Amino acid sequence: MEPKKAIEVLQKILENHTLTTEEKEAIIAAIGMLSWGSLAQSRLKNLKNKRDTGGKW
Repeated sequence: MEPKKAIEVLQKILENHTLTTEEKEAIIAAIGMLSWGSLAQSRLKNLKNKRDTGGKW
């Protein structure tokens, strides 16, 4: 599953279910980690594209 889709699912769980404080914190932490992973993937993709085009904009 893509990180973006996983984040959407976790956000729906936060909105639609009654959770304990600990469960909410765990979901928020997971969303944070997934968003950083998504950011890293995007950065690597951009670096590869830049390398492949020779740094031309």
